[in-house]
Amino acid sequence: MSPRRQLPSSNLTPADVSRLKVLVVDDHAMTVRLVTDVLRAAGVEHVHGASDGLRARDLLSAIHPDIIFTDSKMPHMDGLEFTRSIRRAAIHADPRVPNPQVPIVMVTADRSVRDVHIARLAGVNEFVIKPFTPAALLSRIQLVLTKPRPFIISEAYVGPDRRRRVELNYSGPLRRTSDPDEVADGVERDQARETIGVELEAMRRLVAARGGVDRATLQMIYRVMQHTTFRARQVRDRAVERASLSMLAYVDAMGGPDACDPEVIEAHFETIGALLKTEALDEATAAKLAQDLERMVAMKTMLRRVAAA
Repeated sequence: MSPRRQLPSSNLTPADVSRLKVLVVDDHAMTVRLVTDVLRAAGVEHVHGASDGLRARDLLSAIHPDIIFTDSKMPHMDGLEFTRSIRRAAIHADPRVPNPQVPIVMVTADRSVRDVHIARLAGVNEFVIKPFTPAALLSRIQLVLTKPRPFIISEAYVGPDRRRRVELNYSGPLRRTSDPDEVADGVERDQARETIGVELEAMRRLVAARGGVDRATLQMIYRVMQHTTFRARQVRDRAVERASLSMLAYVDAMGGPDACDPEVIEAHFETIGALLKTEALDEATAAKLAQDLERMVAMKTMLRRVAAA
C-alpha cells in the first residue's frame, strides 16, 4: 500500500494524523459514518460519533478530542448551542468540557452570510459545506491545526479570533462572469494536480474502507470527479479532464451504484493517477489513456442498453 498523501503545504505528518482524536456530531447516522470513513481512510485512527450536542458534550471528557466536526441543525442541542456550551467553559469551568478551545468545524448546508455570521459568533473555527468531498474535510483539519488563530476570551465573545476571513472551501465551478476561464501558471498547475491526487487517493481508500461502492460513496465520487474536471480544465490538463469526464459519463449512464462496475471505477482512478504521476507523458500517450476509458464507458453503456431492451 502506498504511503498516505497529505494536502499541499501541510505540515502534518502521517504519524500526527494517526494520533488525532476526532468527534463527529450529526443526527444523520449515514453522515457520521461517511465522515468517519473518510477520516479513517485518510489515516485518522480515533474517530467517535454522536447524534446530537447533548450526547457529544457527555463524550468530551472521555474522549478529549483534538478537533470536532458538528452539524448545525440537530435535535435536543444543535451545533450552534453545542459550540456555545464548549466556549462558555472558558469563563465558567465545566467538568464536562476539558478543552474550551478545541477546534470546531461546522459541517452544514447553510452558506448564507447571516448563517456564517451567527456561527462565527458562536465560536466556530471553520466550515465545511455540504455536500463535501474528502479534501474539504482534510483541508479543515490541516488549517485549524497548522494555522491556529488566537483564542479570545471576553465578556462579549469567546472563541477563535474572527478577524481572519472565513473560507467556505467551495471548490466547484467558478460562478462569476469575471472569474478567469483558465489558469496556466506552473505553480497553480502543480497545486491543482496535487489536490486532484489527494482527492483520488482519499476516494480509493474510502472505497476500500467501505468494502465497495454504495450510494453515498458514489455520490462523493461524482462530486470529486466534477471538481477534478474543473481543476484540470483550469490548468489545461486535457487528458485528466477527459478521464474525469469519462467517469462522470459512466455514472450518469449506469444510473446508480448497483449498476456500476467497481473495476470500471478503479480503471478511471488508475488512469488519472498515472496521468498525474507522469510529468513527461507525451500528449499522444496521455490522449490514448483517456480514449481507452471513453471506449470502455461506451461499451459498458451499450451492454446496459442491450440488457434493458
